[in-house]
Amino acid sequence: MKCTRKLLIVTLVCTVILVVAILTVGLSKGVVKMVLRKIGLTSVLKNVLQKTGLGRLPVERTAIISPDRLGARRQIVATMHEALERGDFERAALLNSILAQEAFQRAYRTLKAWEKLRDHETGLVPRTTHPEMAYWNAKDTAADLFPFLLLAAQYLDKDSEQLWLDTLAKEREICGSMPGTIHFRPTRLTTEDSWQVIFGASEYAKDGLLPVVERSGRGPWFVRLEEIVQALIDKAHVETPAGKICSSSTEVNGEMLQVLSRLYWATKKEEYLRMAERIAEAYLFHVLPNNQYLPANDWNFPQGEPASSYFRFRDHGNEIIAGLAELYFLEKMQGRPQAARYRAGLKRLLDLLLVVGRTEDGLWCNTVDVKTHQPLDQRVVDTWGYILNAYQTFDLAEGTSIYADEIKRTMRAVAARKSFPWEGQSHDGYADTLESMLYLLPWFDISECHYWVDDEIEVMFAMQSASGFVSEDYLDGNFIRTSLLYATYKTQGVMVHPWREDVRLGAAYDRDKKSLYVYLSSDAAWEGILRFDVPRHRTIWNLPFPYPRLNATPEWFIVDPGRIYTVVNLNTGEESWLSGRSLSQGLPAALNKKDFPLRLRVSKE
Repeated sequence: MKCTRKLLIVTLVCTVILVVAILTVGLSKGVVKMVLRKIGLTSVLKNVLQKTGLGRLPVERTAIISPDRLGARRQIVATMHEALERGDFERAALLNSILAQEAFQRAYRTLKAWEKLRDHETGLVPRTTHPEMAYWNAKDTAADLFPFLLLAAQYLDKDSEQLWLDTLAKEREICGSMPGTIHFRPTRLTTEDSWQVIFGASEYAKDGLLPVVERSGRGPWFVRLEEIVQALIDKAHVETPAGKICSSSTEVNGEMLQVLSRLYWATKKEEYLRMAERIAEAYLFHVLPNNQYLPANDWNFPQGEPASSYFRFRDHGNEIIAGLAELYFLEKMQGRPQAARYRAGLKRLLDLLLVVGRTEDGLWCNTVDVKTHQPLDQRVVDTWGYILNAYQTFDLAEGTSIYADEIKRTMRAVAARKSFPWEGQSHDGYADTLESMLYLLPWFDISECHYWVDDEIEVMFAMQSASGFVSEDYLDGNFIRTSLLYATYKTQGVMVHPWREDVRLGAAYDRDKKSLYVYLSSDAAWEGILRFDVPRHRTIWNLPFPYPRLNATPEWFIVDPGRIYTVVNLNTGEESWLSGRSLSQGLPAALNKKDFPLRLRVSKE
């Protein structure tokens, strides 16, 4: 008996040492978990790790599913695209309702999984489910997770929206004007270096609050966004030849340009434009001319030279490209003289990026050396659309299509990649590359790119566990984001209220006849409204027309409040004429045995 107990103890100790050693040298964590399951020690080891203070087993990454997979979903996608090709939009709308339902359901399950993790005292959610990382921070939790929990509640569970609004209010109460890191039990705000606070605030503003404004307009999230941006302006301390700016980081300055440009459109507050122009002039007139027109990820303004030796084409670097393009669009549309001053430097940057750090088929590698322009990390970027947004924005500002062929070439190169490891086995790479494609499809109607989105999102969906979690950390928010972007693509922006898991809503647009076909069904009786999308670029931002922009929800089929639309019930042939305002406020609908399913055609008069 003593011998058996000693043997067991020795086995457990050796197993712990083996696991820690394997994780230390960076071998596959999934392999570790698989081996432990095989020998039946998973639950035992979990207890040992917890009791010894070593934490817990890592989240197992799901392998990327095969490009040669077979299944019902692939058949639905193929049949839907065949229906579109032959002009059967009613059939396509029905099949899109199935695809949209899955996406909404998956976003809802992730929302509900995280809802259970709200801290009882504050209502905040942790950065990760790992107990040692159970804190809220600005750059991750607030920027990537919280906003999409709030948006998912607004879309899918209105009853829980107040929970997340309370979270927003509590974060503001604890942190004050500048967001920070909040630990739980007891609740306490961590002291951080000023650069960390500024970086976290810019992330929260651009990636966290901006997406909510883009979809939901004004609200407490807009108030919080303005407060943070004003605090960042007030804390500008980096001396440049153009004046003081918030940071020497290309990422932070790119984020600020995007946020400031949109806030100026919405509010016409001069302080937003002044700071945006100061940042742009620091780059266009000083950084770029002194660095072969390639920005470094960090810049030493006192010395007038790079503070880092590389530039990142992926996120956490490429924000400056779209940021400069957004401000140029603003200056051009407003007829301001700065447009002419900024144009040459911006175009030189855009032209340079077409030949630096690119693959043969038109994608970009992750990082390049700022002096030699040679790739330092040859893995391709998953956020390629963030870069291309800048090219299309420039073209829209100019009224040209000089970059259209390059944009389409890159989009097609992406569509040729099936089950591709965009960011290893992380779902976040798929979330970002699908997001990239969805931003550009409203301008570039490429059939194989539409098909790629419908097919490849299954790879991301397969990474979600039955619990609703995906990676069990803040990046689950990006899973929700892309799921909602995809779902609204399949409904063409039409939303059902109240949403229910068994309700299926889909739509398909006939471009030739400018008619939207809508299909609505459910497994049980349902009554509510269908709410049609509006030109949010105008109603929220006061933009003259839309341009592709990061953290936006693309506009698919929109109704103009002042126009009249013909609504035909395809079940009965009954016609009605409704204003766009009425459709945006909600078209009453009911599902029962008599009217099941509901099929509509909506056309502008």
